[in-house]
Amino acid sequence: MYTADLAAIRDDMKLVGLPEELDIHRVAVPHYSDIEHHTWQTLIGNQEVVLPGRACQEFLVGLDLIDFPRDHIPRLADVGDAIEACTGWQLVRVDGIVPDKEFFWLLSQRMFPSTDFIRKPEEIGYTPSPDMFHDLLGHAPLLTNPRFTAFFERFGRAGVRAFELNHPAITWLPRLYWFTVEFGLIRNPEGLRIYGAGIMSSPKEVLYSLSDATDKRPFDLATVIDTPYDIWHMQDMLFVIDSFDALEADFARWTAEQGLA
Repeated sequence: MYTADLAAIRDDMKLVGLPEELDIHRVAVPHYSDIEHHTWQTLIGNQEVVLPGRACQEFLVGLDLIDFPRDHIPRLADVGDAIEACTGWQLVRVDGIVPDKEFFWLLSQRMFPSTDFIRKPEEIGYTPSPDMFHDLLGHAPLLTNPRFTAFFERFGRAGVRAFELNHPAITWLPRLYWFTVEFGLIRNPEGLRIYGAGIMSSPKEVLYSLSDATDKRPFDLATVIDTPYDIWHMQDMLFVIDSFDALEADFARWTAEQGLA
């Protein structure tokens, strides 16, 4: 959901193809420095403070199921095993940002790509680059939720079909992804909550997203796919869904209308 020109700005935002090895258990685990382990410890400690009462219940349940270590960076294989036990989804280790076409294919196969590098200490508050803390803490908990993954798989299949047809949805679907999977809000019985991974993995974004500083709009798929986004700052406009059931139902109707089902 990023563009190729970003690689010219940041090395950690390069586009990469699919890895030769899709089995996470056969991928070597990097040797992380004490500074990198401390960065993970700081990041997860920050989120444990700000997420309760702000993250959606579905995310918090998934967070308990995965049970990330607090004092060191986890192995991707261990996180992947926890996810697979819940929904059958798998993690795939990648070197950077996967292009949209390949990303959609992975989702259609119930696979989610994750990097195995962590952000620099000076970017603890917010980073535009999706590092492993974003991929794991941000995305992995909802990958344990069958309702969310049902939408996610359908989303991947629609993307694959869009590329087969050279459909305008090639442009529309990344916008939908951005304003739902990355920066979505949801109404829980307890009130307005976060489910977007881009918010979940940033302590500053968590607080900002639910503050009066953001423009929170009811989710409307036609509006969302027509709304551009900017990755370089915290998000000022967010869309609110009523439930994951409602999101999937809206998306199913839309893909049928567009010939992408």
